[in-house]
Amino acid sequence: MKVGVVFPSRFEDPGEFLADARAMETAGVDSIWLEDQHDGLDPLLMLAAIAAVTSRLRLGLIPESPSRLAEEAESPSPLAGEGRGGGSDQRQISTLQQLSRNRIVEASTESWQRVEVPADRYAWASMLERAQRDGAHGVLVPSDPRLLDILRHPDDAIDRSDLILAQG
Repeated sequence: MKVGVVFPSRFEDPGEFLADARAMETAGVDSIWLEDQHDGLDPLLMLAAIAAVTSRLRLGLIPESPSRLAEEAESPSPLAGEGRGGGSDQRQISTLQQLSRNRIVEASTESWQRVEVPADRYAWASMLERAQRDGAHGVLVPSDPRLLDILRHPDDAIDRSDLILAQG
């Protein structure tokens, strides 16, 4: 089961933002996703920055509404949210595809299930099993230190939720 992590569309420190992406890559995450919030920041540029500091993470964009995601998943576009603004966006996506060495998630060919941050390892295992039974290719989970801890230490049975993790 693939794990995709949804990063926030806003950040305070660009270095920490990129370090978080590298930490998720090291922990075995398949892809990093950003939501297109139309809040002034360009998620394609943010994905390009992530592509520059990682080597295998795939990149995905979630449009601002679930109905748009469904509409665009039916189109042959390589990136969810591709239809945001015409020709200039197509140039940006082509550039991102080249910068990322073709690591853009093929949203039209994969089924992703959104889940909440797991409370513990048992909840995480249950979520993954449920998503697999539902036929999903992967799960999309919000970025959180608890998730990173679970991914880094999948077999640790102890509760490590009291740890403050430095992601990166």
